[in-house]
Amino acid sequence: MLVGLCGGSALAAPARPDLTEAAVSASQQGGALVVTDVVRNRGAGAAPRSTTAYFLGQTRVGRRLVPRLRAGATSRGSVTLAIPRSVAPGSYRVRVCSDVARRVVEIDERNNCRVSAHAVEVADRTPPVFAGLVSATTCIPGPVGGPTRSSPYGLKWSPASDAVTPASALVYDIFQTNAAGTETFSIPTYTTPPGASTFTTPPLPDDRPYYFVVRARDGAGNRDGNTAERLGLNLCL
Repeated sequence: MLVGLCGGSALAAPARPDLTEAAVSASQQGGALVVTDVVRNRGAGAAPRSTTAYFLGQTRVGRRLVPRLRAGATSRGSVTLAIPRSVAPGSYRVRVCSDVARRVVEIDERNNCRVSAHAVEVADRTPPVFAGLVSATTCIPGPVGGPTRSSPYGLKWSPASDAVTPASALVYDIFQTNAAGTETFSIPTYTTPPGASTFTTPPLPDDRPYYFVVRARDGAGNRDGNTAERLGLNLCL
């Protein structure tokens, strides 16, 4: 004999949470990115602890932990993030996504992300690629040991390359010293016009040696760090 269930009611489905990003703001402080966001639980059920993540383009640049949120509750957080060098220069709106790991079973999984109203600018932070100075030469005919004379030095190098600044706009900082390895790289002795691959120094006295290092600098001020030092040679002795 079959017994039917009459008058009974089906068990109600458990109330679910619904995490959303209610507000996002972003600002820059020097080379750092400061992001403030508000996560709200719009569902009827409590949400367990979760992780909110921050993105520039497709690159994840940081995260924050969000505590358990009861129905209707919010969590406000502010983080300071370093922008990775893998993020290409450009203008970005910061994208913030609650429960980025999708560990919370929600009413709607499609409303977890929001972008900042204002864009942030990622500057070029990668220096040019440059092999350094190739040669430094002058011509002061003999004999050696006579009165002090002066002559310019001609410097030559192969052009550098840069991901953002064209070769025609790169400048070269030249560092000159009288002893090997003693260049002061914070202050160049000379700077070339954009796009140069040669440079002629002012006349220099022939009673001491001259050492040179040349470094490339792009439009954002990034300078390569090569240490190719060349002793100035007198080709006319």
